[in-house]
Amino acid sequence: MKLPKITPLIFLLFMSFSPYSKAEIAPPETGKRIIVHKVGKGEELHLLAGYYLLNAREWGKIYVWNSDVINNQNRIYPGQELIVYVDENWQPPYDLDEYLRSIGRR
Repeated sequence: MKLPKITPLIFLLFMSFSPYSKAEIAPPETGKRIIVHKVGKGEELHLLAGYYLLNAREWGKIYVWNSDVINNQNRIYPGQELIVYVDENWQPPYDLDEYLRSIGRR
């Protein structure tokens, strides 16, 4: 059985309704706020999850929230701006730059 060719116009129409199209920033849940984090040298999603979410294993949340700018979950690059949803009263648990220097990432 031969399948019909999809014209570029139909393909674009399909992609505009696809869940894989560019994500938009969702408003935070009640009791949450958005932080925009500019990725620095030596940072990885699990390090950011440990810092902002206090659990490095929740790196997948940051990936999902930023799927429009992260092409590969194993690679983030200095200068990328990522959004992170944190509790309204979130305070930095430690100095991220100091921590990254202590483990040789900066």
